[in-house]
Amino acid sequence: MKFAIPFVVLVSAVKSVHSHTTVWSVWVNGVDQGSGVGIREPAYNDPPTNDSSSGYNNSPVRDLESIDMRCNVLGDIPDPNTIQVQPNDIVTFEWHHQDRTSDDDIIASSHHGAGLVYISPNPPTNSSWVKIQEEGEGPEQGTWYVTGKQTERQGKQDIQIPADLAPGQYFLRPELLALHEADVAHIDNPNRGIQIYVSCIQIEVVGNGTTTLPAGVGFPGAYLYTDPGIVFNIYEQTADSPLYPIPGPPVWSGAAPSPDAPAYGTTLGYTTAQQWSTWIGGGFVTATLATSLTIDAGTATITAAYTPYWPATYETPVPTTFPVSSLPVSAPTNTVAAGTPRTAPASAPTGVSFAKEKY
Repeated sequence: MKFAIPFVVLVSAVKSVHSHTTVWSVWVNGVDQGSGVGIREPAYNDPPTNDSSSGYNNSPVRDLESIDMRCNVLGDIPDPNTIQVQPNDIVTFEWHHQDRTSDDDIIASSHHGAGLVYISPNPPTNSSWVKIQEEGEGPEQGTWYVTGKQTERQGKQDIQIPADLAPGQYFLRPELLALHEADVAHIDNPNRGIQIYVSCIQIEVVGNGTTTLPAGVGFPGAYLYTDPGIVFNIYEQTADSPLYPIPGPPVWSGAAPSPDAPAYGTTLGYTTAQQWSTWIGGGFVTATLATSLTIDAGTATITAAYTPYWPATYETPVPTTFPVSSLPVSAPTNTVAAGTPRTAPASAPTGVSFAKEKY
């Protein structure tokens, strides 16, 4: 982050916002894979509580230069499960705001914007994310994908796995762009700016395909604060205004068009928010958008820097436990060296570890 926001202020700001969204489940050809399965669920920017409405992250990323742009807060932590798909399968991302029920509002009605999907080999690089879908404004002005089609479909966003895609481990990265505060760049006003909701889903493509992905873009790096679609005032559009220009690269020519919705089966898994401590592990008070952690070490609360670890080659996801640095946070870094292992300094508190489990 470019702005050193005091911890108390950050928590207060997050608590005051009530209409965010995140991916709760993934479907394959209309079959629900189960709540949270295969999703690198981000850690929340607020202490977990007994309130079922808190303790998970449905908050946006605004800092375009943050590593959180890749797979959200703590998005380098693998989910133990990987979803298997084949070329031409229809994959559905199910977004929700508060809970996974038909009464959920998905996202606030003011959060007009676009829906995009990227794919990348797993692990990603700074030039591996390929756009395979985008839907924004149109065909008429003021008709939006987010708050329109997506909300009408109860949060479901469908894509089709590209035909003949070569087997391997991949990420799908669905993304929603909310424009209600995009009249100014976040770098110019840290309290405003485009809101980017992002999740990463681990998939394995099977079959006999031979098509490989072309070169893509990196996250962070794909979007600039000067991009027309990053700064866009939805309140000053007139009848003669052009439609919203979706940021990022063009959709890959090898991508499939947006598919028709499949017939959906039975919903599987939890329907109320899981406190993030249940899948990250105990001992953590909060994670912030600056990717630092406040840790309960038993005798003291320590604010610790967290260095994301993105391997250079594929590593099989398993429930993992690893040490966290206890170095005080002075200026959070967003630079990630691929393949740099986590190491705990001599000052790391004993017994402090970090694990992702699903219950």
